[in-house]
Amino acid sequence: MKTREQIHDTVDKWWEAGNVGNLIIYRAPNSAYAEAIIEKVVKVREMEPTTAAAFGMFMDDLEIERGEVVRDKDGNPDRVKLTRRFDA
Repeated sequence: MKTREQIHDTVDKWWEAGNVGNLIIYRAPNSAYAEAIIEKVVKVREMEPTTAAAFGMFMDDLEIERGEVVRDKDGNPDRVKLTRRFDA
């Protein structure tokens, strides 16, 4: 968690680095601290070739049309929430 001053520094660093996407600042009610969360879209053409290939296989194997991937508290890949068409 970051103090108000640290959040301002984080926004400045994010801006100056030329980042794109959304920077979300979240502060819980009555809290003196906040968290900065970056939300970014990475296109396959922007990925390293090996990463793009692995990503394609991952999506193909699970027949993913849309999805969200999540790591556990230790930073390990944990789960994917996916959507795809369902034709019974």
